[in-house]
Amino acid sequence: MRIEQTVEVDAPIDRVWALVNDVPRVAPCMPGAALTNVVDDKTYEGTVRVKLGPITMNYKGTVVLESVDEATHTVKLSASGKDVRGGGTARASVDTVLEAVSETHTKMAVATDLQLTGKVASFGRGAVQDVSAKLFGQFADCLRATLEAESAPASASDPAGAEAGAEAGAESVSAAPAAAPPSPPPPRADEPLRAGSLAGTVVSGRLRAWWKALITAFRRLFKRS
Repeated sequence: MRIEQTVEVDAPIDRVWALVNDVPRVAPCMPGAALTNVVDDKTYEGTVRVKLGPITMNYKGTVVLESVDEATHTVKLSASGKDVRGGGTARASVDTVLEAVSETHTKMAVATDLQLTGKVASFGRGAVQDVSAKLFGQFADCLRATLEAESAPASASDPAGAEAGAEAGAESVSAAPAAAPPSPPPPRADEPLRAGSLAGTVVSGRLRAWWKALITAFRRLFKRS
């Protein structure tokens, strides 16, 4: 059975190529798959859990990178597994080709030749293709999310951006109006008469001047008499 699927990713081809060829990084994006052992740089062991109608298969097997051509961005791998409960086997040959749609957009085409035995082999081609399309859609969504998550920290830690932010902060501080001088503290409880003392001084001065003028007037009066 041959199954062909395509997906487009908003990322440069070099980044997508690096992710696709890094099995430990891309394995979590495969629904139901778990990497259990890295034999060498081309051979990996793992498990895959697949539900097809009322049947759930738990395959345990091996994936081998048969060829990797960086010039054409093509990867060929083979996979084989056996249901842990003896429900059947699965073998697949997978060809993956990347194509740069633009500098920031990549198309990935995956062609799979699949052979199934056991219980799942009783299901028709249409049912298997429907499940495969659903799983591939989940894989594509995870691929996009992984690429976006890996690009986010780079932009957040960009030194140029941090420097610009610091300069903007400095400008906003320098542009802020100077703070008003603090108002004088209120009088303490033991100093309630300071303002009254000033008024008393003024009144006292006026009384002395009036008293002096009165005395001078009496003296003149007595001298005349």
